[in-house]
Amino acid sequence: MSEEKKGPLTFLARLEDGVLILILVSMVLLAFIQIALRNIFGIGLIWIDPLVRQMLLWVTLAGAMVATRDHNHITVDAISRHLPPGRIKSAAGFICDTFATIVCALLTYSTFRVFHMEFLDPVGGHIMTGFPLWASLLTLPTAFGVMTIRFLRFSILSLLHTIKGEATP
Repeated sequence: MSEEKKGPLTFLARLEDGVLILILVSMVLLAFIQIALRNIFGIGLIWIDPLVRQMLLWVTLAGAMVATRDHNHITVDAISRHLPPGRIKSAAGFICDTFATIVCALLTYSTFRVFHMEFLDPVGGHIMTGFPLWASLLTLPTAFGVMTIRFLRFSILSLLHTIKGEATP
């Protein structure tokens, strides 16, 4: 996101970047502490391993959200890179972005159902003592929901460029 853009989207982008960095740094520090405890003292903290595994999921989802924010995600559109700029290339972008929107929307729905079932479970699972499974599962529909909205935005922009006969920036 360019520096001249100000407002709530810039704040959200910085917040998103900050959360990603915080999770990644925390994950590395916790793993280092666990390794040091095991190698130096022959002990380990039982809660670090499951937390680091959850943090891996969180950092992956946060990274995917950051990548989709500016349309810098991995794409599988081998044909569009060989198309000339203009209406046809914009239409190909519209098709790809619409497909990504549908996939992310389905993942949002599916992961929300899993979260909801776990939330309603009276026994409920736990990642570790005091940390319910549903709290971790909430990150899935949240991340996929954000990506759905972003892909929908890109899809609409591609459609508008296709209609105008312009190249998608």
